[in-house]
Amino acid sequence: MLTGPQYAVLVTVEAHPKLDQGSLAHTVALDRSTMADVCRRLEDRGLIERTQAPADGRRKLLGLTEEGRAALQRLQDRVNALEHELMAEHASGLSELLERLDTLSRRWETVATGSAS
Repeated sequence: MLTGPQYAVLVTVEAHPKLDQGSLAHTVALDRSTMADVCRRLEDRGLIERTQAPADGRRKLLGLTEEGRAALQRLQDRVNALEHELMAEHASGLSELLERLDTLSRRWETVATGSAS
């Protein structure tokens, strides 16, 4: 199980490999201490790796591990399935609403033309 911030970090690191930890904190709107904790937990679970930046040893660059990529893919598959399910629920509700509007329109047309009983 991942937290929301952990998921956000994985998605962002996948999109921007080798982003430094400070820039990532800014990108996902976490303070630096929270980001350090999130990254430590993800690293402990083997989902990300932190490496020193070649030009500045104080900066840590982040990347997904193979396990991190696999975990993110599984999560994205579940998110996509949930989105599909939610959209299907809304689609049936939308279809029902359109049918009601069509019925209402026909009734108003009947009233407007004077052919109502």
